[in-house]
Amino acid sequence: MTVNYLIHATLIDGTGRDPVPDSWIRVEDGRIVAVGSGDATCGDAGVLDCADRTVMPGMIDAHAHLGAVDYLDKLLDGPRALYAAAVFREMESTLRHGFTTVRDAGYTDSGFRLAAESGMAPGPRMLVSNGPLSQTGGHSDFRRRHEREPVVMFDGLVWTGVVADGVEQVRWAAREVLRAGADQVKVMASGGCASHGDDVTDTQFTREELAAIVYEARARGKHVIAHAYNPGSIANAVEAGVRSIEHGNLLDEAAAKLMADKGTYLVPTIATFQLLSKDGIAMGMTPHQVEQIDTVLDSAFTSLRIAMDAGVRIGSGSDALGRHQPRKALELELQARVMGPLGAVRAATAVNAQIIGRGDDLGTIAEGYLADLLILDGSPADDITVLQNEDAIHAVLQSGRLTVDRRPETTGPTRRTT
Repeated sequence: MTVNYLIHATLIDGTGRDPVPDSWIRVEDGRIVAVGSGDATCGDAGVLDCADRTVMPGMIDAHAHLGAVDYLDKLLDGPRALYAAAVFREMESTLRHGFTTVRDAGYTDSGFRLAAESGMAPGPRMLVSNGPLSQTGGHSDFRRRHEREPVVMFDGLVWTGVVADGVEQVRWAAREVLRAGADQVKVMASGGCASHGDDVTDTQFTREELAAIVYEARARGKHVIAHAYNPGSIANAVEAGVRSIEHGNLLDEAAAKLMADKGTYLVPTIATFQLLSKDGIAMGMTPHQVEQIDTVLDSAFTSLRIAMDAGVRIGSGSDALGRHQPRKALELELQARVMGPLGAVRAATAVNAQIIGRGDDLGTIAEGYLADLLILDGSPADDITVLQNEDAIHAVLQSGRLTVDRRPETTGPTRRTT
């Protein structure tokens, strides 16, 4: 169904402003052409009565891993057909949970994006990174210390890490993931919690290597996103020109000021640390890896406050892996502890749209923007956990088209995602 009018809505527009009751939205050719409140003059065709439900922009996850359908060490295990089926399932589930756009931060091939764009598979709008770039022994070099075989970069369906060292090799690596259809380049600028041979306090890639990667991305009209926890790795990435720092859990005041001065975004991913702290061992992580997770979880809220106080522009990412994929919206609840509910919504809509380079047509309910919309039973301004309840998402629109429909008249056998 294509929607032309939404009426009797309580509007949360994504800018951080308070909700506006009894609002209406007019849509033509997939875009919002007018927004108002009070009585709306509309015909009978394509009218969706929201019955005072909340309407907000479709959520954007700026740090997703739709291809990480299992713990990362297990991605190359098992039949590839099952892997593909699992990714398609996660794409559809992500849309059902109210995320109309994701920026995938690694391990998901651009072919899945093409499947969504062509209408062959339901899912969010996707911006993919293909394989993350890592130095030898870095966060996406999954070899254990006794293993000597070269890293498997890509087997035709599954991307792991693209391991490269030195300026010339990283130039090749950036060009390779871009050639293969990446929308942005992901780099591992520090150690990580799930690595076998490094630590979150490690700084990875030199500033020269990072600058070379940024150059190659910009030459193709793309940007670079950097996994980085500690101040040294954050500073290297920011000075090299990356667009966003992912995680940033060990951020200090000096690094935050540098980010603010350079206009670099921060994409916190607190949810994954909370979930992995509880479930990491069961998912195959070692006690040492879970210990690192607890370390960065303990500092996550402090770092978020430091970033806010410094004036850093803050987005939102889930970093959800495996069984945690349906918990993406937990990130908004956790960020709301520091930013407030409407601040967390703004981070996951308007700010995330800016981060992915779509701030002029996504993430906000305003004239000229694409009609990516959620209709909710309940309001995140009153209870932000409503966004974690799939059944509370009454409907999802992508470019004005009803793609998830839980209206009462379509429950039971006709309840659907199309």
